[in-house]
Parts: sequence; structure tokens; C-alpha cells
Amino acid sequence: MIDQCTFGFRFVKNELRTCSQPAVAWQLDLFGHGREINSLFAQMGYDAILFGRLDYQEKEQRTTEKTLQMIWKINENAPKNERWLFTGILPNLYHPPETLGLRSDIAGSLLRSSDVDTIQESASVYSKNLLEALKIQQKKYNSSNIVILYGGDFEYEDATQYFQNIDAMIDTINNIQNTTNDEKKFYVHYSTPTCFLHALSQEKRSWPVREGDFLSYAHRAHAFWTGFYTSRPGIKYYERSLGAFYQSLRQLSIVANQIDFHGLFELAEIMSLLQHHDTITGTSPMVHIDDALRRMHRAEKNGQALALSLYQHILTPSMTTNWSTPLIFCQLNESYCKPLADIDKFSAIVYNPSSISNQVWIRIPVAEQQTISLDVDNVKKFSIDAVEFGTIGLSPMHESIPIVHKRDQLQELIVRVHVPPLSLQAVPFIISKQKQNVEQLIMATSSCSIENQHYILKVNERGVIISLQVKSINKEIDFTQHFGYYISSPSDDISAQASGLYVFRPIGTNPPQKVNITHFYCFKRKGYEEIIQVYSSYVYQAIRLLDNSPYIEFEWIVGRLHMNVELVTSYQSKDLNNNGIFYTDSSGRSLMKRIRDQRDGYRFKQSEKSAGNYYPLVTGIMIKDEKQDLQMSIITDRAQGGGSINDGQVEIMLHRRVLTDDSLGVSETLNEPGIDGQGLVVRGRHLLSVAKPDDSMQFFREYALKSVWRPIIAFRNDSNDQPLDYKTWSLLKTELPPQVNILTIEPLSQKENILTILFRIEHIYDRNEHSKLSKSISIQIHKIFNKYKLLKANEVTLGANMNKNEAYDRLKWTLNSTYEDKNGYKETPTFDGQIIHLYPMQIRSFIIKLTKH
Repeated sequence: MIDQCTFGFRFVKNELRTCSQPAVAWQLDLFGHGREINSLFAQMGYDAILFGRLDYQEKEQRTTEKTLQMIWKINENAPKNERWLFTGILPNLYHPPETLGLRSDIAGSLLRSSDVDTIQESASVYSKNLLEALKIQQKKYNSSNIVILYGGDFEYEDATQYFQNIDAMIDTINNIQNTTNDEKKFYVHYSTPTCFLHALSQEKRSWPVREGDFLSYAHRAHAFWTGFYTSRPGIKYYERSLGAFYQSLRQLSIVANQIDFHGLFELAEIMSLLQHHDTITGTSPMVHIDDALRRMHRAEKNGQALALSLYQHILTPSMTTNWSTPLIFCQLNESYCKPLADIDKFSAIVYNPSSISNQVWIRIPVAEQQTISLDVDNVKKFSIDAVEFGTIGLSPMHESIPIVHKRDQLQELIVRVHVPPLSLQAVPFIISKQKQNVEQLIMATSSCSIENQHYILKVNERGVIISLQVKSINKEIDFTQHFGYYISSPSDDISAQASGLYVFRPIGTNPPQKVNITHFYCFKRKGYEEIIQVYSSYVYQAIRLLDNSPYIEFEWIVGRLHMNVELVTSYQSKDLNNNGIFYTDSSGRSLMKRIRDQRDGYRFKQSEKSAGNYYPLVTGIMIKDEKQDLQMSIITDRAQGGGSINDGQVEIMLHRRVLTDDSLGVSETLNEPGIDGQGLVVRGRHLLSVAKPDDSMQFFREYALKSVWRPIIAFRNDSNDQPLDYKTWSLLKTELPPQVNILTIEPLSQKENILTILFRIEHIYDRNEHSKLSKSISIQIHKIFNKYKLLKANEVTLGANMNKNEAYDRLKWTLNSTYEDKNGYKETPTFDGQIIHLYPMQIRSFIIKLTKH
């Protein structure tokens, strides 16, 4: 979203110049009701946000109290000038009053040019209706200035006629006001959101304060818009993967000192398209989703060609000709890579775009008549930190994944590669054309356990998890995980609301029906232990404990769902009591405290036990047992919906196939056919940690970052080309402190030997999250970039459209006297060109000029 806004600001500034920069945000529907995105708006210099969709219960309460305009505390720890955002709730969603809809397809609702003889008479009728609407609306607000929106879905189709009508009504209503003795007179005129907000700020009054956020939303009882948090899980995963690829290419362009501005911009356009509120949410018709997928695929292919060019410059700098074959990018989530079956030797090229070093586990598909292994001699020669854990037979869960071709790679080589932050590491492999003996999975008939340096996890004779030993505290706790499903509700006697693309509404109030395990496998190899559970034709899972990993990996494959099935996974411990409190991330950054069956800021009555307690999980969720000082944290690999429906439990929805329509505008059911027409199959994973809060919070922050900034893996056919330089290539001169992440490295221009980039850096911990890592920190900017000399650095706003010291002053608002504001951080010291100071959760942005050493 930061990139999206930056590109938008850049366009507006280039086309309309500096004075046109936006100052008011408008949210369509409820997308963007989270706190963090609005904190980012404040940091971009926005004065306010306006939106129409407010939970029906809160809107009723605020309408009665006349508090539909408020000051939203969007960052309690920020300096005062970035802590608040004026928030206004629009009266009729994003429509004009119902009596004034000027639609060209409704006879008589729009004055035509042919009506010129009667236009004043007709305008008088419309204007009287508008005057009545204004009087009604004024009773809902405490301000002297109110706003009427015109437009709406399918309602703005003829600008000339539309504005002719509005002109006539404005003139007429102002004339009516001059000839009446109404106590309340209205002066009607055209305006903009910025002018409207400026007028509000001039009113000599105080404003109520709103804390928390506006999630989750319902437009009536039993109608919670919490289904779209999970709808279309395939495109949600693809968006995150493509986003990491795009960020990697921007970084690699700096490493290679070769910038393809056009190629990068094409990827940027696609990433911006995916942020459309009906694309990433999955609430578009299938034809639009298909179009987005095609565009993503084309952009990805172009990006792969760009990656080839960059890797050639980095890994074979002395080579004057191009590599003879393109890079191999395989869909490793399918456990299939056909090109690897036909070559003699290859290298895996792994790039880590994260600011934290990463232990990257790679599963390389192996054909039956070949043996693949690490090239040990070169691994030792170049001191590559790579470990081979052997080749294993493909499990039934992986064989179940539908693919286009016949599956002839029935084995996988397991390799772990350590890649430092913002670094590129090539790893050599050799292939022999002979069949190797591979240990086959044997169906388990008794209980078993798996173990690593941090945990011991036990299952009973049916393969059901029964306990977890946490070695760091030397304690065994009750723990289980299972899959279940809700049945989507149609309209019924309780409510006309059906489940659908937006809305999650299950039948009844019972917990999800459990899916039973049919059989399981227990596989152990030094450094790699897993339990594979087979539930049914549409649910499989592998539970892994990997060498020295501080988490338990739950990899699931779900799909080919029956009609009206909404599939969930549940993690639960009877030994953990979170007292109804849980925490979810807000846009992948700050954490929001949630309380079961409660909402921030208004009196809330629950109507859906499960759906009403779901929230968006962009990167994860956690629960804490305060008495035991123990925390369970879960990292997701894509945006999903979930919550803590019962104490000691976390429930996350994985997939939905809903054949009812929630009647919210799409007029289509949620039924993705998948590659074989039997229903979309998705593969994903959750990482789970149970530990003391400090350790668990460090796990959450680091692995949430790695989940978004995931490594990029490619293969090169080494048969006919110059050997690669297998040393580690890094953009960083030295590793950054663990609480710091480089958020943006965007090439802006390159002239002669001077490279100009947009650079953003962030503190990834919030205040009081960690005893050591939640403290402010300082970074010397000239010590960040490897092989580049810093020439100049200038701080800019978060949207990079203004110099920080020249940014417009935001509007000032007076808080209600009854509200006691806690102190946030003081203003950050002015950047001196050398030292970057960061307080927790802060982002700072710079335009930097570099030159090669």
C-alpha cells in the first residue's frame, strides 16, 4: 500500500504539480478500516479519512449521540502530529440521499436538455426534497458543515446532464433559503473533501476520540463481512509471492548496478492493480479474477527475464555473452519441476529480500531414474552454508496435488541453505542418471513423536496430536490441532443474509464439524522429522520439526471441497487460558488487542459466535496466558481470517466453496473450479510457536517478516555455461540490528555513475513488545550499502512526495476535554544526513544518491 500511494502521489505531482497533493482519504466500502493503514495515511500527511460503511450497531449509537465525526487515535506511540486522523462517517454510504438519485436509466430522475422549459419548476421539486434531506442529515451531526455525495454505482453516466441538474438544484435551493424564514438555513455549493475538512477544522469546538479500529464489520445482524478475509486463497498467496519477487528485483537491480526502469514499472503497475479493493479481497466475479491472474502471470514471466539479466551480471561478471538457457522458475508448491529431469547439473540460486538472515528449506523434485545431490566439493570450496538432509519419497499428500502434466517426479531432495539478509547465494548440484534407493513412507499403526532442539510433539495411535513439550521451559502441555468445516448458511427464518464472497455465515451456532484422520505416517531423519496425516480426499497435512527451527510447521493441502463447505484449522491447548483476549496484526505491522464478543468504541451485541469473532490475519495471530507467562503465536503465509472462538484456541479459515450469494453486488457464488474442474486445491503452511512472551514475540516479528519477504528460488542449467561465482553477494555492508527492516529500495534514476534511490527503513517492534528489541535505535546511513558510497541523503514524507522539512502542516483538532491523552514519543530529531533514529514501529523515508566505489 505504501508503494501504491507513492506511485499515485508521483503521478499526481507530475501531472498537476505540488499543490494538488491529496490530503483526505476515502475508503470504498469497508476495505481499509484497519488502524495501521490509517496510521500510514497520517504519516503521508493526510488530514482525514471519510467512509460510509460503519458497523450498523455503532452507526445507530453514533447517530443517536451525534458523534459520526471523530478524532481517531491511529498510533498511540507516535509523535503528536502523527497520532491522530480526523474520521468522518458519510451519511448514505457513497450515495446521495435516496430521494435524489440522478440515474440516467430511470425515467424522470434526470432532467434532460429537452426539459429546458420546465427545468426550473422540476429543479424546485428536487431542491425541496434536498432541503428536507439536509434537515434530516443535520440532526445526525454536531458540525455546522455537512456533506452530500453525488454519484454511486452506475449513477454517474452523463456528466453534462448530471451537472446541469446539480447546478439547477444549487441555484434553486439557495433562492428558496433567501425567501423563507427557516431558522436553519443552508448554503449549498460545490466543494471537495479537502475544503470540507478545512471548514470543519475552523469550527470552534472539540471532537470525540475513537480508539482501536472499525473491524470487523456487519451491515445488519448475522451479516459479518469476514468471509472475504479468506475468499480465493490462491490469488492471495500469488499476490504475496509476486510482491516478494518485485521487491527482490528492485534490490537486485542495485546489486547488479543495472536498472531496467520500464521492466520494474510494469511489475509495479500489476502490484498496484492487485491492491484494488475487489481483487486482493477476492470479491470480484471470476472473470475479473481470471484476468488478474493472467496479468500477474505475464508480469511474472517478464520479471523472470529481468532476473536472468541481473543474475548474469552478478554471478558471471566476466562473461560477455548471455547464458545459453533461461532460468528455471518452478512452481515448487506443486512438488514438480519438469526441466530438472532432463539436465546433467544445475545450480539453485536463492535470494533473500528480507533484512533478517534466513534458513531456506528447499524441496527439489527428483525423477525416478536420477539422483540429485549437493556438489560437496564446491560447497566446501566456496564455504556455502548448505546442508543436505537426503531424498525422500513423495508423500500421498503431495501426490494429491493436481498438475497439468503426468507426475513423473516422485521424490524430493531436502536441502537447507543459509542466506544472509538482502543476499544472493548460488548452490551447486550434480545429477547422476541412476535410480537411488529412497526410504519409503510406512503407514503408522501406533503412537509416535517428533522432536527438534525446541519441541517434542506427540500423536496417539490415530495420528491425533495430544501434547507438546516446550523445551525452553521444560514443560509438557496439552495441545491438539484439527481440521473442521462449517456449512454455509442460505437465507433462513433467522436472517435473510446468506454466506457468500463477502459474508461468512454458517448454519447454526455449533462448532465446526471435525474432519477425521483416516491414516498417518511418521518419518524421522536426523534434522528432519515429520508426521503426515491423511484426512480425506480434500485434506492432507504434514507436521514438521526441522533442525534448530523455533517453530512447528503445519503444511496443509486442502481443496476439491464439497459445496457450501468453509474449511478451518484449529490449534488448541486446555493448559492455556487467554480470557477471551487475542491479538491480530494490522496490515502486517502493529498488533490489535481483540476481546471475544466485544468491539472498540460502542455497545456491541453478538449475533454470530464464529463469524462475529473473525478478524483479518495478514501475517498472524497470538494468544497469551498471563498467569503462566506463556504465548502461542501463529504465522500465516497469506491473508486469512480467524480468531479465538474459545479460550486456549485459535481458529483460522483456510478455504471456502460457497454456492449461496450474499447479495452484496457481485451476483456470483464462490466456486473456483481449479485445474481439474473439481474445485481449487491450495497448499499453504502455518508456523506455530509456544514460548515465553519475549521469545514468542521475537519469533512472531521475524517470521512474519520472512513470510512477506519470502526468498526467491530459481535454477540454472550449468551444462553448457561458464561456472557461477558461488560466493555470497550482499547489498548490505553489514547486517542490520534485528529490530530493523529495510522496507523500500526503489531505483529512481541513474545518470553517469550516480544512482538515486528511494529508501525506507522501519522499526519492526512496537512499544513494550520485547524487553530489549522494543527500544529506539540509531543507524549510520553511510554504513548500510555494500560497494556504494553515499553522496547525499534527504528525508522525505512516507509517500515520498514532499521533503520532510517542507511538508504541509496537518489540520489541528481539539479533543474532547474528557479524554486523557497518554504521551507518545517526542518528535524524531531532524535528520542530519548521517544518523537515522527510529522509535518502535516508526518508518522513515529518504531520497539517497549513491555512487559505485
